[in-house]
Amino acid sequence: MPEKEMKHIEGILKEEDITLIEPDEEEAYRKIEACQNCGLCLAFCPILEVLPHESYSGPRSITSELSRTVREFWKAKDVVYYCTLCGRCQEICSKNVPVPRAVTLIRAKLFKQRRDLVPKSFETMLESLHEHGLAFEPAAEDERVERAKGRLEMLGLPYVPDRVESNAEVLYFPGCQADILLPEIRESAKLVLEKLGADYTLLPGLKCCGLPSVLMGDSEMADELEKDFLEKVKNLGVKTVVTTCAGCTATLEGIRQRNDADFMVKHVIEYIVEDVGKEKFRELFGDHPGRVTVTLHAPCHLDRHVGKYTTDYAEEILEMLPGVEFRRLEDPERCCGAGGLLNLYNPRVSRAIVRKEIEDIQRSGAQTVVTPCPLCLVQIDQALFKKKAKQEALDYTVFLAKRLYGA
Repeated sequence: MPEKEMKHIEGILKEEDITLIEPDEEEAYRKIEACQNCGLCLAFCPILEVLPHESYSGPRSITSELSRTVREFWKAKDVVYYCTLCGRCQEICSKNVPVPRAVTLIRAKLFKQRRDLVPKSFETMLESLHEHGLAFEPAAEDERVERAKGRLEMLGLPYVPDRVESNAEVLYFPGCQADILLPEIRESAKLVLEKLGADYTLLPGLKCCGLPSVLMGDSEMADELEKDFLEKVKNLGVKTVVTTCAGCTATLEGIRQRNDADFMVKHVIEYIVEDVGKEKFRELFGDHPGRVTVTLHAPCHLDRHVGKYTTDYAEEILEMLPGVEFRRLEDPERCCGAGGLLNLYNPRVSRAIVRKEIEDIQRSGAQTVVTPCPLCLVQIDQALFKKKAKQEALDYTVFLAKRLYGA
């Protein structure tokens, strides 16, 4: 059917309030209908730890609403934007009901058919994605480099120029936050890859992985970014895409699987353990003069959306580093409250959730908390600062770079 006619039909359906169900959605809806309405998910939802049930009906209401009538999806609007998509509800569900998938489906329908209900706080990020293909407005190249050098100098780390190669085996994909807001992560990843002797390249014309678009419900932009990523990776011919962002890792791995692509997607933690080897990595470290106690916050997008083995890997690496005493949190998999764009939708609730994590960090007695996720890092760092806590928060890759370079 010609695109013009299809758009016309879609317009009529929208006017008549008729919701079309795509083939890939049908399977999700079938799984959602498996919900037994037991309420177990309510006991594990991070939102319900800080909001009373009268204010937030919880993940069970999402599945029950959809299982009753898909057409009235907008009735769940007050629930789906509160969801952090941490995935803990699905993890403990005996039927493995895909609540996070249900949330993104509803958000996509709201974006397409009820834009008036999409939170206004998403607009700035939405505009940046459409204008720049990035979640945040990028700076000029010379300004970005100077800012990166300044951050590295504060950390006691050297600067190495970007590598852009045509036949490299590894592509380092920093993601929007590390590329624009937290350049110390981007630069530290380069330093770690240099120490590993990796044959790597950065991506010319970096664009977002697409996760923010998915979270806002802008499925068309997400599809566009997916196609751009696949085309660029194919042209580069790399074997492995290495990331330093939990959200990027889960999103790009999803893209790889959907398209049966012939490259691997790995967080730098996975790359170190699976491609380099822990023993070989350990040999790169001398006897670091600084002694430090460290704990780990495991991001939801790695621990639950990629696999719990990533948390095991992260802990194993920390435990073997010279001069590092690792202390495990009581609940290292606790959601920090920043996911799902909740930090934009309702910052107050987002901050209330992270306070639970801060209490856990302080009880550990560790000097430093590290996390392999830029979003979690910012959330935890700001909360520690506001509480005037003695602990510091560092990105996992930045922490590795500091130990590798004696900083």
